[in-house]
Amino acid sequence: MPTESEAQAAQRRALLAPVARLCLEAGVPVRMGRLERPGEASVVALTCAAPDGTWDAALTVVRARPVPEQYPDWNGRWGRDPRDGYDLSTPGTLVFELQITEEDDGSSGHGPRPMVVFELLDGDVAAADSLILWWRRPALFHTTPPGPHEKAQRRRERAEVDRHKTRQAPPVRLKALPGAAEPIAAQLDAAALSGNFPRAHDGRFHRSAVVALTPIDGTPSHRRGAWLTARRTGDGLTVTVEELIGGNQEHRWDLTPWLWSRAYARTSRQVRWQVSRADRVRPIVAALRAGDVPSALQIADVAFDEQVAKLLAGAPTRTFRAEYAERWVTRLYEQLAESAPWRFAEAYRIWQAEADRARTARPVTLFGLKGLNQARKPKIALTLSGDRPMLRLVFTASNLVLPRSLWTLPTDFPE
Repeated sequence: MPTESEAQAAQRRALLAPVARLCLEAGVPVRMGRLERPGEASVVALTCAAPDGTWDAALTVVRARPVPEQYPDWNGRWGRDPRDGYDLSTPGTLVFELQITEEDDGSSGHGPRPMVVFELLDGDVAAADSLILWWRRPALFHTTPPGPHEKAQRRRERAEVDRHKTRQAPPVRLKALPGAAEPIAAQLDAAALSGNFPRAHDGRFHRSAVVALTPIDGTPSHRRGAWLTARRTGDGLTVTVEELIGGNQEHRWDLTPWLWSRAYARTSRQVRWQVSRADRVRPIVAALRAGDVPSALQIADVAFDEQVAKLLAGAPTRTFRAEYAERWVTRLYEQLAESAPWRFAEAYRIWQAEADRARTARPVTLFGLKGLNQARKPKIALTLSGDRPMLRLVFTASNLVLPRSLWTLPTDFPE
């Protein structure tokens, strides 16, 4: 295998020394090391690593050629030969090459530590600035977790007023139903359906919500089939039959039939709330209403993985995607503020039992964090660690979701 000559190694050290000085003055701990290239000779490089070991950076010197203006390149104005570019005796302009690899969190599927940054940079100042900016990204995009939300409290109050009104005079109508659906629809409790239907910010029925009440023909939830559904039309609700995949519906009530069926009107509090008395979980609800989601999870004995822990603390999960921290932290707090963490373990067990999933510990999605335009979306998922519920950040292209009625605060829970 060819080796880097001592002359080229010395040339690189001399060119990298000013970059190292600028980085060290800025508090970035760099040192002279080697850039390892599989199947090729390693070369002298300025190296840097994350304090927690999640990423590595290497800055070296290469020969590059300008990219013609009519052929714009995503990397900028320079391009280099993947092999000859590391030979400083070849023709071309001396530029700095920055490579950064970071542990993959499951979003890309490109291996455990893919390359996330590759740049060709003019001059020692530009090279130092790029490395310094990368080092500072977690701090630059760190955000303060949201506290108690006055607007959220007002939304809850408006929703409660509308729930009371619609329970008194349920605005529910049945659309023409197939014969198989009529016996099921005969059990419909219009007051319960109206009171429990998802609410929008103005407290009224949510316009885009579709509630999958129950399958008509016994189709498994992960397959498309006929479901009795309810959705808003005008100022009221229409109950009809639609073809959909039940497991993909966040509002699915076949596992919580007391929300809409007279046949389950006498279901006990223990079954509906997973607790017989509200005062037993009052500290959890109080912490959530105060915006202290970490304390609420701790009281409820809910564990969470390292990625969720970072978001709860307002920190980015990865340096490469640090700019998503504020959006994801806000989304996490908003969604968990409406949760009932003491219900998580039973919710997961119900989900497992539904389709005999007890043989797997696969996590199930609670909600998405949004923001990434790719097939594998970032989502907060629930699983069990032993008997203890655990929240995890996962990336998945699946639309399967745990019904919100299993893990959020019940509408009839007294606050």
